[in-house]
Amino acid sequence: MGASKHLSNDLKTKIIQHHGLGEGYKKLSQRFKLSVSTVRNIVRNWKTTGTVLVKARSGRPRKISERQRRRMVRTVTVNPQTSSKDLQHQLAADGVTVHRSTIQRTLHKEMLYGRVMRKKPFLCTRHKRGRLRYAKAHLDKPASFWNKVLWTDETKIELFGHNQGRYAWRKKNTAFQEKHLLPTVKFGGGSIMLWGCVSSAGTGNLVKVEGRMDSSQYQQILENNVQESVTKLKLRRGWIFQQDNDPKHCSKSTKAFMQRNKYNILEWPSQSPDLNIIENV
Repeated sequence: MGASKHLSNDLKTKIIQHHGLGEGYKKLSQRFKLSVSTVRNIVRNWKTTGTVLVKARSGRPRKISERQRRRMVRTVTVNPQTSSKDLQHQLAADGVTVHRSTIQRTLHKEMLYGRVMRKKPFLCTRHKRGRLRYAKAHLDKPASFWNKVLWTDETKIELFGHNQGRYAWRKKNTAFQEKHLLPTVKFGGGSIMLWGCVSSAGTGNLVKVEGRMDSSQYQQILENNVQESVTKLKLRRGWIFQQDNDPKHCSKSTKAFMQRNKYNILEWPSQSPDLNIIENV
């Protein structure tokens, strides 16, 4: 059996208007080329409801109740790493069997989406206070100040393996809330170490580190590459050297080397690689 023909609201309104002028069902069916039963049903529904509009159909009842929906939202808000499978087990304990896609659609309606967690170094209270202190001290520094900074760092490039992503339920623009971040620590194996520098004018030298870097090798890299990069990038007198708080950077011999070469060192808070623009190069 085919689907019934859907009549426009304008046509139904005309039928009601002509019926109000005294025309019967048979005459209306001939005028609008419809069956008598169709005309009769239109007039009958209009007398019952007072409108020609079709009522919204209720459809299939929701399997997830309003209370269960609120509990799901509360669960992923408290623990964003809760998987849809975990929520499926919670609903099963209540006697509700639904597919994981149903759970995902329900959370999508609440503007919660599964996204890969951003990776950032683990920060304790001491680190957070140091970062805040640094931010307040440098908040009003002009662009001319930052244009004089030579940003440096070492990086380890993994040659094998891959970083597995983790998902978390979150709303838009909440990627960097602490509960949505995945703390990381560095690990070795199958990699090469590089030292590089960059400023607002461009990139400086890039050096491969041979073996395990110690203070002596770090000082040798600085002696061979820093002044050359400063000249290449055309940094003016009074340029500022940036480095993190790695132990080989803060050793007594390295500090003495920098004093001899009159390095102007930029204060740097611990565990703050995301503040260094070289991380994006």
